[in-house]
Amino acid sequence: MLAFSDKIHTFKTYTYLLAWAGIACLLVGFLHNRVVANCGFLLIGIFFIIHVSQMKHLLRHPWIWTFIALALLPLVSDILLEGTLFFEHRGVMKLLLILFPFFMFSWRPDRKQIQIFHYIFIGLMLYSSIFSLIIYYINYEQINADYQVSKVLKVLAMGDHIRISWAVVISCLVACFEYNKTKLTWLKVLLVFYILCQVVYLHILTSKMGLIILYITLFIMIISIAARKARRWTLLLIPIIVLLPYLSFKFIPSFEHRIRYMKYDWDFYSEGRYINGLSDAVRYFSLIGGKDLIKEAPIYGHGFSRLQSKIDNWYASNLPDMGKDSYFLPSSEIVIYWASGGLLGLLVFLAHMLVPLFIAKLRRNIWFIAFFIPAILSFGIETHLEGLLPLWLYGWFCSWFWWIAEGDLQN
Repeated sequence: MLAFSDKIHTFKTYTYLLAWAGIACLLVGFLHNRVVANCGFLLIGIFFIIHVSQMKHLLRHPWIWTFIALALLPLVSDILLEGTLFFEHRGVMKLLLILFPFFMFSWRPDRKQIQIFHYIFIGLMLYSSIFSLIIYYINYEQINADYQVSKVLKVLAMGDHIRISWAVVISCLVACFEYNKTKLTWLKVLLVFYILCQVVYLHILTSKMGLIILYITLFIMIISIAARKARRWTLLLIPIIVLLPYLSFKFIPSFEHRIRYMKYDWDFYSEGRYINGLSDAVRYFSLIGGKDLIKEAPIYGHGFSRLQSKIDNWYASNLPDMGKDSYFLPSSEIVIYWASGGLLGLLVFLAHMLVPLFIAKLRRNIWFIAFFIPAILSFGIETHLEGLLPLWLYGWFCSWFWWIAEGDLQN
């Protein structure tokens, strides 16, 4: 009979199937179903508990404490303000921020597992893009007309075009990673073709946040290429990237209509005027409201569970013509943490953004930086921690590229 220690080892070996099952649920859930995603969270949580001994060293890493603080601050705030009803608010959901790095450093994927995940993710994002492009082809005239107003192309991920476009950019980044790793010419050609197709797709979709993240990522990659003294590639890529918006405006109708609509939107809200249906106006005024709420309680904040009611009152007082379905939280994660958690919330968020830049392994890893810098910059005008899908996308890939950097898998 096997010794007890051998049985434990065998059991833990089989649990890696549990990890992959959880990952499969998370990926499918991201594109199609939140219930399936919840199953994924449960499975990777069970895996982490079984393998908890493998990540004790992670608690000595300064950055992990910013994940813990980001998650616990809203939860503690909800408990203090709402008592036993705290579970009805977002604080519980944000505990997932702690789960992702803990799972990643207990799973400890090797190069082969990283490769498998990368190609699965690339395949899923290809499927997602083809789904949208087929709809675009079938309804070409109608969709281009819709882009003259606030509508956009239908996408998976429960219609979240911001997160789906960000996921596409991440898939291009991991495609670059695999291009750098493989020595197979045919595979390199396929990966380059994939990246080019997805760049075109992002300009057809014209999600502003996705395009902003794309161009910041491209800029970071160009700096990396130049630093490696590959100046011929730099001289080739810079004019192509500079011309991309111009060529997209000339040859992609959805991109042209979207740009014109954004200008039309800007003409109103930049003068303080509001018309129902203007998407950027809602984002702009939510930030104005958030700024005013910060002024009211800059030190202690209003509390995470009460921020929505506070911003609703602000809309009612300052924009009486706005429909209640447009009463959104401030469109900035930084503003949300400051307005909710006061000065402590702001400091916690800034620590999360800045600590990695002082850690050599993270700062010097191009794959981590190419993901992290666009992500933290987007926090200024986006809310990536207020919903299950965006929380997963940021938390998972932040932990993923952190593990790649810590494992020195750059070359």
